[in-house]
Amino acid sequence: MDVTHQNEQENRKIVPFFRSGDYFFHRGIVAYRKNHLQRAVKLFERAVKLTEKEPVFHVQLAAVLSELGEYDRSNDILTTILKEQGDGQAECYFFMANNYAYLGLFERAETAVERYLKLCPDDEFTDDARDLLELLQFERGDQEDWDEFEEESEELIIDHEKARTLLSKGEIKAAIPVLQSIIETYPTCWAAHNHLAEAYYRDGNEKAFDVCEEVLKNDPGNLFAICNLALFYSMGGDTEQAARFIAALRYVYPLDVDHHVKVAQVLCAVGDYQQTFERLKVVEGYILDNRPELLFCLGMALFHKNQVEKAEQYWKRAGGHGHILAKKYVKQSRQGCLDKNSLKYHIWERNDM
Repeated sequence: MDVTHQNEQENRKIVPFFRSGDYFFHRGIVAYRKNHLQRAVKLFERAVKLTEKEPVFHVQLAAVLSELGEYDRSNDILTTILKEQGDGQAECYFFMANNYAYLGLFERAETAVERYLKLCPDDEFTDDARDLLELLQFERGDQEDWDEFEEESEELIIDHEKARTLLSKGEIKAAIPVLQSIIETYPTCWAAHNHLAEAYYRDGNEKAFDVCEEVLKNDPGNLFAICNLALFYSMGGDTEQAARFIAALRYVYPLDVDHHVKVAQVLCAVGDYQQTFERLKVVEGYILDNRPELLFCLGMALFHKNQVEKAEQYWKRAGGHGHILAKKYVKQSRQGCLDKNSLKYHIWERNDM
């Protein structure tokens, strides 16, 4: 036994190494920049715990939680900061506005973003805030238009839902007269026009294009008409015409969840799998589980991005909710029978029977 060595060890001073909140915050920034969001959250949480009085740490944690779709938790943190710090942390209003928008709480979002713009007319997020406010006002106007129809006639809502159900079941010819009747009574119900265009196209009627163009003429920028034309031209092999509508969709980030996922599905159908993935990865889990076709779509995007194991996970999840084709794809993928060159996403394909 080396007694000398033992004495040297015993005489050494043990200096504890304390890692400050700053240390974990900067490591969190590194993780965030590498897109390791879950790790970034853990590091920011540690930073916040060690240095509770630093509002920047809290704001950064809230921002990453927002990117992960934890909007309520993010807003709880931002609300606490504002209570403790006041309007000195005005950017919190901007982040809260984004969270409220994703939650579909457009009035709250508008109030928050207007507060931010009042406090910060020329700041880092000012331009983005003005864009958000414009989007919110557009969404509100679109909803108000539909509300007018709802107030005017319960029959319209019933008939339109009937037509949508027929389309989802593939009963195209039965849906067409229902939609034509709605349009005859309510000529500016653009949702009915867009569904009629879909029905015409699926029935092989070239009038589908005319209906879409008429909608865009009377309601410029109508999102569903753009979606339809991107699909129709792409499926018909007219890549040149399809390109301009697909390009328009790549720049659109709807606040309404139904509009958001519609764009994602259309982009998947036209083969833009990266955009599909980017849009669907931020959709909250409970929404995906309630709509297995979105899980299937996300799996399709991942498969084409060569993330086969993750694709199988989403397809398995979709299959657990009754998506028959998803179950089939899991089996075929594990057997090595799926070829991504021939595997396409068909937006109108039924997979529940």
